[in-house]
Parts: sequence; C-alpha cells; structure tokens
Amino acid sequence: MSFRSRFTAVILVLAMLCFTCYHGLVGPAEAGGDNLSDTLLGKETIHVWYTDETLTDYMNSRALAFMEENEDIRVVPTLVSAVEYLESINDATMEGETYPDVYLITDDCLEKAYLAGLATEITDPDGNVTTENYPQTALNAVTYDGKQVAYPFYYETSIFLYNRTYLDTMAQTKAEALASQAQAPDGSEAAESGDGEGAAEETVAAPTVSGADGLIPRTFDDILTLADEYDAPEGVESILKWDVSDIFYNYFFAGNYMDIGGETGDDASIIDIYNDHSVACMLMYQSLNQFFSIEADETDYELVMNEFMQGKTLFTVATTDAVAKLEQAKADGTFTWEYGISVLPDISSQLQTRGLSVTNTAVVNGFGEHKEYANAFAAYLTGEADASLYERTGKLSAKSNVTYENPKLSYAMESYARSTGLPKIIEASNFWVQLEVAYTGIWQGEDADARMKQLEEQMQKQVK
Repeated sequence: MSFRSRFTAVILVLAMLCFTCYHGLVGPAEAGGDNLSDTLLGKETIHVWYTDETLTDYMNSRALAFMEENEDIRVVPTLVSAVEYLESINDATMEGETYPDVYLITDDCLEKAYLAGLATEITDPDGNVTTENYPQTALNAVTYDGKQVAYPFYYETSIFLYNRTYLDTMAQTKAEALASQAQAPDGSEAAESGDGEGAAEETVAAPTVSGADGLIPRTFDDILTLADEYDAPEGVESILKWDVSDIFYNYFFAGNYMDIGGETGDDASIIDIYNDHSVACMLMYQSLNQFFSIEADETDYELVMNEFMQGKTLFTVATTDAVAKLEQAKADGTFTWEYGISVLPDISSQLQTRGLSVTNTAVVNGFGEHKEYANAFAAYLTGEADASLYERTGKLSAKSNVTYENPKLSYAMESYARSTGLPKIIEASNFWVQLEVAYTGIWQGEDADARMKQLEEQMQKQVK
C-alpha cells in the first residue's frame, strides 16, 4: 500500500476537538457491553483496538499470554475500520459504547489524540522506553510536548534494494580484468628485473576488488559512475528505478535538510523547507530524470517491485515489506537471484540524505477507567515485540535489539534509525500531499528554487 493511500485522508477535524473538549469536562459516559459480567467475575476488561488485519493472530496470542500472567485482567483485541479511526474512538468513548482502553495508531496522529484527551502520558512500568531498547527515532515518534504519550510498536521506512547476483558478476568481471592488466606486457605472470647473472624475479600482485560489497553505492555519484561502467546482462532494463510519484520513496532526497516541527515533530515554530541544501538536493533529483527517464504518471510501487523481482532492475527504493515479498518469491522460485539491502545512498559526499519513517504506536486512552491495566498491557505488547512479530505479521519491531533469522533486516533498522518521522502538527497535516506535488513538479522540470520557497511559505502561513 502506498504512502499516499495511508495519509491523505483527514482523520480528525478541529470540530471534533471542540466536541471532545466539551465532553472531556464531564467525562465519558459509562461504558456498556460486557463490563458488568466481567466485574461479577472479578476481572477488569481492557479493550484494544487496531486496524490492520494481519495483526489479528498476533494480537490474540499476546492477549492470551498476558492474561495467563495476569488472571484478574481480561484483554479483548478488536479489529475495527481504519476509516475515521480516531473519530470513531472519540465517539465510542464519549457516547458510552464499548471503547478502547488501548489502541494502535501512527505517530503523526498523536497531537490530535493528545489534544482530544484520547492519549495520556505513559507510565512505562518496566522502564523499557529508553535508548537502551529503541533508536532515538522511535522515542521521538512517541514524544509530544516533552512527554512520552505512546509506546513504540513497529515501523515502516525506506530501504535501498539491490540485485546482489548482478553485482557479484560485475565484481568478478572487474577482478578478472584487473588480474589480466597485472600481467607483464608479454603475457607472462612475472617479469625479470635487473640485469646480469642472478638477477631476482619480481612478482606483480594482481589488484583485487572486494566482491559485491565493494560495489554497493554510497552516493548517487557512485550510481552514475557505476552506470557508465556497467555492461548490463540481457534482461536488465534499468540501473535504478523507483516510484517517483510517491513521496515515501522520494522524501529522502532532501529529507536531511527539511524540518517540520523539530525532531519530535510537534514544534510549530520550526518550519524549514527552503534552504540552499534542500534546493541543491532537489536540483540533483531533477537531473536524475534526464538520466533514468522515469515517467511519474506511468509508474507505481507495485510495478517497480515487479520489475525488480523479474531481474529487470539493478537498484530500487522500497519499503520494509519488500523483504517478505522477496523471500516468498525465492521460496516459490519466481525470484531466482540473490538480493541485498543497504541504507539509502547520499546525494554526494557533501549532501546527505534522510529517509521517512512511520512508527505505529500503542496509546493509552486518556479517558479510560483502567489506565494502570491499560499501561501494563501496552507495555507488555510492545516490550515483547521481537522477531516473532515479523515472522507472524511481516511487521518490524521498533526495538533496536531484535535479532532476525534474516540478517539483511539489520539494514532496515539502520535505515529506520537514520530516518525522520512524520510531523504531528495538525495544521501541517497536508504537508505530505503538498510536498509530493512539489516533488512531482520538480521532477518534470519546474523551477526547484521557486517550488521549495512556495512550499515553505504555504506551510508557514498554515501553521502560524
């Protein structure tokens, strides 16, 4: 699923916030449903809402494991619609329906949730939400107004994929060529030096290259150099191809030099989009269209991934879900090459890149009647998230100390740790849509300087 389809919908309108503030003064209505029967049984019920059906088995198993350790608590995970999700949580909380004590939500919605009273500062009973267990990216994602208002759960970010088989072949070809060059002009492996009787023979060592690892590009300058040297095998149509129409796969080009809301994405006084570095990055981005000739209106992520899996592309930009797809394709024989993952390449040695990430979090409802139990389960759910989360759901834990059976996934965590999260500022909620429009215009030849300046002025006006 593309970034655009995830985040273009408006989840919470300001009118709802006003509605919530009014009802927050009198508190939510008494929850109905099965709470009475649980009270008679001597148990407290914790309702947990989520919107991704791939989590269902995992959520149920975690709830069961938690209840086995806490016999006086009943946990009820519920799959609900993602449409107007936060508004549904608010309505259920205020109108006396069975509402969630804990719910999963992306980090960009935390300001909305907190200002509506639907999120509260976590207690972190086990003291796990620290840099010992999570990268700073995850901690920034769950921080609002200096408080940790959610537990980091799992993430998605951009990664750099390459066809390792092709790079291995290229490295071998280069090594053979260098070995051949090292031979003496007469074709022998060694040449005599000195003159006179008893002159010693000197052996010329053949230069070597460090296999495919030595060819993984660290910058786009490296990619362009490799493209000039690469004798592409039959079937390879592109050195590099990615979805230039979706900001999730494009953001990293200028991402290191754009700042909306500061590190935690909640400071409305920080709006920095238009600067010398961001413009320089976008000029480089624009120049790539002349080299790779990718039409924004004729490509999408699914097409790009299909071509990579068909061996038509050497490099691409993907999201973390690509790893599971590639492993499945290798298992069923539809992907016959080896692949590798790397962090996103920088623009050059002077201009660095920074990808975008989404952190899914577990939030404790600020109006809930059982916050202590809700905190206990949210902490348990996220704190226990390890390699089994990926094996069962395809989601990567936001914890930094997880060891996966597939060692390639360590590069995904490295990319996540280097990434920036979504801003939480309500007034800048359309930033991603507007940025995507700006990127598309620049890709198609519009003035990069003017476009970036216009975007910053628009965001400044909205926020201030």
